[in-house]
Amino acid sequence: MLHGNWLSKSRQAGELLSRGEFERSIEIYSELARAFPRLPEVHNNLGVALRASGEINQAIKSYQRAVKLDPNYMIARNNLTRALWQIEKIEEALNNYIFMLKKSEWDSQVVSEAVYNISQIRFNKSSATARNLLLLLFSFKNVDYQRLAFPAIKLIEIAGRFEKILEFEKKNNYENTRYIKSIADTLRDQLLINVLTWTIIPSVSFETWAVVARRELMFALNKGEAIPIDAEALWALTLQFQITEFVQGMTSSEISLATKYRDRADLDKVKSLAIIAMYIPLHEIEQDVDFWDNIYKNFDTPKSLRLSIEREIFNREKEKSIEEDIVSLTPVENTISEAVKNQYEHNPYPRWLSVEISKSRGSFKTKIQHEVKNLRPSNLDLENPDILIAGCGTGRHALSTANRYFGSKVMAIDLSRASLAFAMRQAEVYEQTNLNFYQADILKLEGLKERFDVIEVSGVLHHMEQPLKGWKILRNLLKPSGLMRVGLYSKLAREKWSNLKSLTPKTVSNSGLEDLIRQSRIKIIQKVRTSQDQSLFDTADFYSVSGCRDFLFHENEVQLTIEELKSWLTWLNLGFLGFVNLSETTKCNFSQKFGKQANLLDLNQWEKYEDQFPNTFVTMYQFWCQDMS
Repeated sequence: MLHGNWLSKSRQAGELLSRGEFERSIEIYSELARAFPRLPEVHNNLGVALRASGEINQAIKSYQRAVKLDPNYMIARNNLTRALWQIEKIEEALNNYIFMLKKSEWDSQVVSEAVYNISQIRFNKSSATARNLLLLLFSFKNVDYQRLAFPAIKLIEIAGRFEKILEFEKKNNYENTRYIKSIADTLRDQLLINVLTWTIIPSVSFETWAVVARRELMFALNKGEAIPIDAEALWALTLQFQITEFVQGMTSSEISLATKYRDRADLDKVKSLAIIAMYIPLHEIEQDVDFWDNIYKNFDTPKSLRLSIEREIFNREKEKSIEEDIVSLTPVENTISEAVKNQYEHNPYPRWLSVEISKSRGSFKTKIQHEVKNLRPSNLDLENPDILIAGCGTGRHALSTANRYFGSKVMAIDLSRASLAFAMRQAEVYEQTNLNFYQADILKLEGLKERFDVIEVSGVLHHMEQPLKGWKILRNLLKPSGLMRVGLYSKLAREKWSNLKSLTPKTVSNSGLEDLIRQSRIKIIQKVRTSQDQSLFDTADFYSVSGCRDFLFHENEVQLTIEELKSWLTWLNLGFLGFVNLSETTKCNFSQKFGKQANLLDLNQWEKYEDQFPNTFVTMYQFWCQDMS
């Protein structure tokens, strides 16, 4: 009877599992596993039931049986990987990711999970498996490479790639040829080449190495010495200085040498040009686009130099053209809005290089129902929502949102035309057609006729003169029961950096402020290195001029407490639906602190929790809320 009816029994067990009747579900799946020991689907289903009931080790055994029977059974292998990760069997989990990605590289869900999970690891020892996975992920298109930067650079540091030069510096044992040989050895690492090319590297150790390497390369150029470093690798290092907008400190003698070699106009030597371009933007070395076009078309030009020309010359020209045709919905008249606009015209943020693009797009409804458990019933069209991204900057989040949700229509607005031009160029590259950009000031949107199912406003309101006024205007653009995703600065998390803005003179030019940021960073690095809290060094924004200006030297910043957040939500008649992007460590600590009474939707509990763990919201309070009227 069982042999002829195993599918119906399996469905019965699945229904029991969905109702939370774990024991009975496990009994049926176990019975099926005994009856059909060679059927991998049965063992996988049993593993699902066991894991749901909390029997994680038994679940792993069932998944392993399924995978042993069929090594290419990706559903079971993915379930096994998640379970292994849960009990911190990291190496085994990483190996499974490598297997799956080599067999099924177009499974965007597996790619996304692999990127997320490896980005959460804080390596303290070498791992060849992790290194191989990172190299594999860098070989895929449409991956957010920036999320790979932290684990990758940590593995490179652990391998001792930067130690020799730093030892030379400590011993003050100067010999230029030894430095150059060490630089050449360090740059023979493909993982390092990848992070140099595609990410902003969040590492003080790397930055220290890079500053010394750049100096020694310039001194070697000045002495007329040979540079025995592959041109591709040399230009990859140049790309990093360009990506970070030359945020690293440089001496006046180095700048003088760079200017001297630029002005000699001997720019046909690829390696010499790479070293000069570590100090001076390409468009300041030579403004003639045809000059760069000729180099770009030369068959012998290194790929990394072509990439530099694309980013620094061609893309900038394209953005200037786009900027002329941007539609303005509102004027920008508020004094603070004008100052913020000026900041982002000069320093568009972030200058991103990659974004996660999914081939298996889902609906917003599926995503939000998974992420938020207490949605208020409504007549919203969450299958085909109208979404507003208020304050989209350079469009990375807007593009990701438009891509991720099949059927969505996305309007993105920002104050800065330079930022919008960057965003529109990237949207063109990724052929994203359900996304429209406009210039607008949130404070002037009262007359907008459109209404939205979803409004996302992250990292924007706290830069307004009156954040609550801006929030209210956006809230009034919601459809009944509409959803908002909001990001606001935590006063408690950011108080240790609050004095930095006070260092900025009241009247300072954009270039003057950039110089101040470079000088201030040197002092910050020296100070933070001696403190216990080095969370600032893990933040990619610290390692570029535009990022550092946005994060630490903004034109205007308002910070909130959870007490204020509660009162604002009440005044706006918005129901709190929970914080997003919480780490597993935070969830675990929260549960331990409040025990059986733990409630992730209780802002009173979160207020107590943040007092104990002030770095919890070091980036922002990010949360969903819903119209309750």
